[in-house]
Amino acid sequence: MFRPVGSGAIAARCVRGCGWLVLEAAAAALLLPSLSAAQNEAPGEAVVIPGATIPGWGQVDTVPGRFGRPTSSPRPKSPAVLILHGGGGVDGRGAFYAKALQEAGIATLEITMFPPGSTPGTDIQATMPHAAAALTWLAAQPTVDGQRLGVMGFSWGGIMTVYLASEIVQERLGKDVPTPAAFAPLYPLCSNIRAVSKIPRNPFYNTYTRMRAVPMLIQVGTRDAFEEGERPCDALIAMWPTAARELTTVRYIEGATHQFDLQKPPKPGVGFNVVQSPKDAAEARQAVVSFFVKHLHP
Repeated sequence: MFRPVGSGAIAARCVRGCGWLVLEAAAAALLLPSLSAAQNEAPGEAVVIPGATIPGWGQVDTVPGRFGRPTSSPRPKSPAVLILHGGGGVDGRGAFYAKALQEAGIATLEITMFPPGSTPGTDIQATMPHAAAALTWLAAQPTVDGQRLGVMGFSWGGIMTVYLASEIVQERLGKDVPTPAAFAPLYPLCSNIRAVSKIPRNPFYNTYTRMRAVPMLIQVGTRDAFEEGERPCDALIAMWPTAARELTTVRYIEGATHQFDLQKPPKPGVGFNVVQSPKDAAEARQAVVSFFVKHLHP
């Protein structure tokens, strides 16, 4: 079995379905405080979105975000992509992708689910109300086509993105929450999802049995310290219904680590291997833009 540099016991614990406090606190510590908050944020206007409640999972009163319109759009209404940040909070990665999406004719909404270093102790389900509120708000915007919504996310947000493609999760969000048409998770810890979704007590138990037949692009490095092996998503996708598998593409990035597209230099010695790769980041961004242009039709 391939073991990437710096994975150690932390990756093994993650694969067995551990909580996210240790992992995501470490991810937050990766980022140098050299750039201002304004440079971290996606282009667009600041918005405050009314919250949502998901019984048994949690509730949020309001959700802050940044809504960016396309630089040009041939139609009165444009598609839009919801961007879900990683465990380190909003850190510039969302802005990196949002700018390119807006230039391609797609609106973006990057929300703040928690500040840096403050991952919820109740795990991924605690931030699902944020996503539900954001999707509902997006679909209600007069310049957005609610039938052409996409979701993308990084690490923590990438896991959310995968789960949001399950009918089980969509039903839990409620009938008033719009159903996205395409999904693009980045390094979503496929090994962890595969393990925990088989645990009956886990909130996302059995989600793999009812993955929707919608386009999905997963991008992950072959040296991701939080994964098992160099092609970790193959085993996860093999569990999905045939129709969902046929619409899913995995782009394995040779030699790339977790968070390879960081927009700030990583600190050394935080417990797992992260190597910033501008070339891989640029190619991943182009893949995301091409994917959403193809499936959301700006």
